[in-house]
Amino acid sequence: MPVASAHSVFMDVIEKSESNIKVKAYYGGGDPMKDAEINVYIIGENGESLYIEQATSDANGFYSFIPEEGEDMYKVVASDFGHRAEKEIDISSKSSTHSSSGTSSNLPLSASIVAGFGYLAGIAGVGMMISARRMKKKYEEQ
Repeated sequence: MPVASAHSVFMDVIEKSESNIKVKAYYGGGDPMKDAEINVYIIGENGESLYIEQATSDANGFYSFIPEEGEDMYKVVASDFGHRAEKEIDISSKSSTHSSSGTSSNLPLSASIVAGFGYLAGIAGVGMMISARRMKKKYEEQ
């Protein structure tokens, strides 16, 4: 079952080396995911295995860990009250693969909320239009 999310959450890699990996988890409006539960998985040839369980991010949404020697691929998952951000990290390459819940939007949180209400109002308007057409058709038949 997919995780429900009130708004977008993201995770960025701040530092990536063979001696340290540091990530930052944050909400779409830029607020940090403070005290979020962090799980780290090693991605190997046989799938994922849990490496670090139930750690927490700091007050600024940061979390860092020391990679296992000989392992290059990791998945870091931050979750907080139904919000979930994931990041796959390959320390042997210069880039990392991003996957987060929600949509990637550069809108501020307040604008995203207003846009969400706009979508809901549009759906309600279509429903009222269909209802009005049915009532008109029923009235014309009588």
